[in-house]
Parts: sequence; structure tokens; C-alpha cells
Amino acid sequence: MSHLSLLIKPAAGLCNIRCTYCFYRDLSESRANKIMTSEIADKLIERALNSGAEYITFAFQGGEPTLAGLDFFERFVSRVNNQNIRKAKINYAVQTNGININQDFADFFTRNKFLAGLSIDGTKDIHDFFRTDINGGGTFAKTIKCAGLFDKTGVDYNILTVVTAQVAKHIEKIYNFYKKQRFFYLQFITCLDPLEQNAAYKFYSLTPELYGSFLIKLFDLWYADLTSGKYISVRFFDNLVRAAAGEPCEQCGLSADGSCPGQFVIEADGSVYPCDFYCLNEWRMGDIFNADFAELNNSENMLKFRETSELKSSKCADCRLFRLCRGGCRRDREASIYNIASENKFCGALYNFLSYAEPKLVSVSKMLR
Repeated sequence: MSHLSLLIKPAAGLCNIRCTYCFYRDLSESRANKIMTSEIADKLIERALNSGAEYITFAFQGGEPTLAGLDFFERFVSRVNNQNIRKAKINYAVQTNGININQDFADFFTRNKFLAGLSIDGTKDIHDFFRTDINGGGTFAKTIKCAGLFDKTGVDYNILTVVTAQVAKHIEKIYNFYKKQRFFYLQFITCLDPLEQNAAYKFYSLTPELYGSFLIKLFDLWYADLTSGKYISVRFFDNLVRAAAGEPCEQCGLSADGSCPGQFVIEADGSVYPCDFYCLNEWRMGDIFNADFAELNNSENMLKFRETSELKSSKCADCRLFRLCRGGCRRDREASIYNIASENKFCGALYNFLSYAEPKLVSVSKMLR
């Protein structure tokens, strides 16, 4: 493999806030939450640098990964620098809620060229409703303070927003707020309901109807800015422009054939899973002490994950918009109250949105080309 991408959970599921919609908390609380040891981190680094990959991405996520402590990250980067004798190209990324970030962390991220994802759920009222601290207090002010620190220190960062029903209904207000804050690199990820089939509808659940209207409203705002000379990166739309131009997409869930190749998610105990959404016992592929990444890539559970991720919907095979949609994320094709297994629960929403947006996406792709 020429590019090895690792999603590392150095603090497992430990987190210093309590998001209402968190799908990971119940799972992580059933395990022994602990910080990744130096021994495990060293073995992970050794496996990565011996993989033969020319490009290696170490991306840190949680829980809240900064709870592992700055010493953990400084030691990790130092070990990579000292052992990277093949001179592989190394990239670092971290996803954080910003609460634990201080000047020392920000300086470290800048010095080592970390790309940070900062989790903000729109305006103060929505953010503080969903993203509270352990005492139930809002976290918006601390997160915005972190953004200011990133700006001052020169940390490269983007904003990640979870699209709940409430965010979807107020996207124009949120988009304009982000512009005012000079947040010009945005990611919007759909709120996940529990994996169980027929899981009960939650007050924050993102219905297909809401998601469809959200996409059209956001696209109109983005397109108006783009055509007036104000480029704001919305990751999903950036990738759709690539798809419209016949170019490869980089976003997960947009592979050309609609399948999911899987990834390497490394928990704090060294266990490896094929996807951040499937860190479940039944999908454990092994651990970094007993298998290298080539072996993990061909493990029984990785092969099974890929096989069960293949598109099986005849609707996709006959759809004129598949070249843009690509079938969507595997997680959205799990059976739920909105869909049967193998069909994307947002199929109708995506079809309506892409039917609306396709001519403009093609126009933008030609303009940029």
C-alpha cells in the first residue's frame, strides 16, 4: 500500500463533554477506558513505518484524544521522527472539541503541522443544547475560544458540525454565523441513530426529508458565494464537484463503485477495527501486537466488511445520478425505520438534491477546470 491512513483513539472513549447524540458513549463505557500506553504507541509506530507506505497519516480521534495529554503527542511525534529512516511522508490530524486546548497544545499543532478538526454545532443556542460539559453546562464559549487560539497561533483547522434535526432546520443562520466567524473550511456529518434495526426515533434524529431540504438550502448558500467570488469549502460539495468532473473523490462514502474499502481504527488497547462507526466486538480484526497492517488488511473481518459493504441495490445500478451519489456511506445502508437493508436511508433526499444541484455542479467543475 502506498498510502497508509490510521485513525487512532489514544484516550479510547474518554471524553470531557456529554453530547446528547453521541453514538460511541454506550460502547466505550462497556469497555475499560484507558490511555494508550507507550508500549502500544511504539508498536503502532513500528508497524506503520515498516509497512512500506510512502505516505502515512496518523489521525487522532476519540472520545476526546487530547485527554491522552500533550506528553503523549510529543513523545509520539518524536518517535516517528527518530524511526522514520525511509523518509515516508508523514501527515498528522486531530479531531477535538477544543475544551482541553491551551497555548502549549496549539503551539505543538502548529510546529508539527497538524490539521485540526474543531467540533462546533452551529450557533450558541444549538451547540450548548447538545454539547454540554459533565455538569450539564454549555461548551460553546470554550470552543470558540479555542478557534481564536488556533487563529492566533496559526493552526490549520476546519469546522466539523453534526447535522441534527435542529441544525438542518437552521442551516442558513448557522452558515452565515460561520462566515462571520471566518470559518471557511466546513464539514457536515449526519447525526447517527443507534445501529439497532428499528431503533426508536429521537428528537434530534435527521429524517430523510429534513436532510434533503438541508442539502438544498446549504448548496444554494454555497453556490451563491462561490459564483460571487467567495469560496467557502464545504467538503461534501467539493467532492461532488470532483465527481461531476469525473475525478476521484477523497471523502469516505464516495468511492467510485459505492463500496467501502475499510480503514484501520486503532483503539487505546491496540485493537483494530475496519471503521470508526463499527468499533464493535464482532468487527475486531486483531491487534497491532499480533498482526502487521498487511495482515490486518487481509484479515477475515476486513474482507467480510468489504464484502458486506458492496452495493446490492438495483436502484443504484439503474440510477442516472449514481456517478455523483456513489451509494453513500455503508452506515446509512443499514436497515432502520427509514429503509430496508442495502438501500440508503437518504436515497430519496440525495436523489432530489442531486437532481436539483447537478447542472450547477457540472458548471462549477467546468469553471474550475
